Amino acid sequence: MQHQTRDQDQHLAATLAALLLVGTTLIARELIGLWPAAGLGMGVVLAVSWGPAAARRIAVAVAVVQLRRHIASHERTAG
Repeated sequence: MQHQTRDQDQHLAATLAALLLVGTTLIARELIGLWPAAGLGMGVVLAVSWGPAAARRIAVAVAVVQLRRHIASHERTAG
């Protein structure tokens, strides 16, 4: 039962997101023109789809740099 409710919630969220994207793109088309509005809509879709993966990669890169600094400082104090 809970799994079915979660699926329905995800479906509703995706539908609302699509409606908001289409509505915003249509309004932007009237305000700034067709191609800038299309670019804006595509930019939003790419940011949402690539954003989490990019955030994870950045977080891992920061953690690796911090770990390397920690190891280097430990080696300097121990050696």
